[in-house]
Amino acid sequence: MKILAAVLALLAACPYTLTAADTGALAERTRQTLLYGIDSQVLDVIQSLKAGNDSGFTRELSEILSGQRSAAVRKAVLELFLEQKVREGEGTAREILTGWQAAPSDLLVAAIRYLAFTGGAGLADALTPLVDATDAAAASAAIEALGRTGNAAAAALLVARLKSTDFPDARKSTVILALGELKDSQAVDALMAIAQSQDEDKVRRMYAADALGKIGDPRALPVLKAMYDEPDALIRLYAASALARYGLDSVFPILIQALRDENWKVREQSARSLARPLSSSQAAAAVPILMYKAESDPISQVRIASIQALGEIGGDAPMKALVAIYAGSDHPLESREAALNIVAKKSLSSSLDAVRSVINDEWKSYDQRALESTAKVLSTVNAAELKDIFVHFLESPDAAVRSYGCRGIAENHFSDLRERLRLISEKDPNPGTRKEAELSLARL
Repeated sequence: MKILAAVLALLAACPYTLTAADTGALAERTRQTLLYGIDSQVLDVIQSLKAGNDSGFTRELSEILSGQRSAAVRKAVLELFLEQKVREGEGTAREILTGWQAAPSDLLVAAIRYLAFTGGAGLADALTPLVDATDAAAASAAIEALGRTGNAAAAALLVARLKSTDFPDARKSTVILALGELKDSQAVDALMAIAQSQDEDKVRRMYAADALGKIGDPRALPVLKAMYDEPDALIRLYAASALARYGLDSVFPILIQALRDENWKVREQSARSLARPLSSSQAAAAVPILMYKAESDPISQVRIASIQALGEIGGDAPMKALVAIYAGSDHPLESREAALNIVAKKSLSSSLDAVRSVINDEWKSYDQRALESTAKVLSTVNAAELKDIFVHFLESPDAAVRSYGCRGIAENHFSDLRERLRLISEKDPNPGTRKEAELSLARL
């Protein structure tokens, strides 16, 4: 029986409010099931605790973990602790790692992944023997965990394994990724050798480019720039992503070039990389092409990334361009919403005329999506000058717009509109809007 799921179903169907005694009894039943139930019952409860993000039974779960329960149950506890960022399982996980040769593979992998989160002194030393373990899953988990230790000795070990012809090829991609996480410059030469070799496995080359970008050593710049000139789109994508991690002065021309790439993922990556404050000369070069991409790129992801980049660059021209995108009915709705999200929060005064014009134009439109989108964005903005707009939203024939009007009033704490919200909570024809008004009242 799925104990906690049944309890939650009971709570949902219950026509009255449960008393503290009822709630306590349910919690006690859950506690007893964890401690005394059979494995299938315990696993069901753990799954329900995970679904509900319930961390109220840590003591019982710790007892299960350190006891004589099955490997499947102990693994489930470790996975729950990892998801909930609970540290009480560290001691037992260390014991599992210490006895790794006798531990079931799935339980050992769960313990390693959990310890990668908790960290602690001596972890790199404890993980090192598993790099060469016959159990491929445990070895891969150990290599990944080593990448999170920040240990220089671990970097040296992984570089040696990467160069070794005797080390299993299937593990080398994991080693490359771990070296990127370690960000240790002693790995740069080995990673460059892989990245620039046309005879090397393509996936390893891409991973090596990513790792070099994370390390950020300037020695790798020529290699990454050469990779960006290759015909393979995925190689270019990884190279562009890696180059974006370097100082902008070193890679700015490449990022501008990448905005014209045939592969849309490369264009998107470049736009995301330019989403930062720029010097005046850089902005002069980047803003016109980003404005074009925001308006006219054939791929929505590139348009949205370009809109966001313009918002991060800031300045008069980007903000005017974003207002124009929002106000332009010929632009896709997602682009208009993304543009309004930026200007409403960064430069509301410059967009208010456009906002009022769009509301007026869309008020009686058969398709209310643009009005709903505008109301949704504005409901998250704190600004006294939006008060009359929110009041206007309350009069909309569209239930979603009325709901966003309620939400915007609550967000801005317009307490003098409490009576309007009360009337809507009682009399609005839409139950969802009535509920939204009720919740908004509670926030005032």
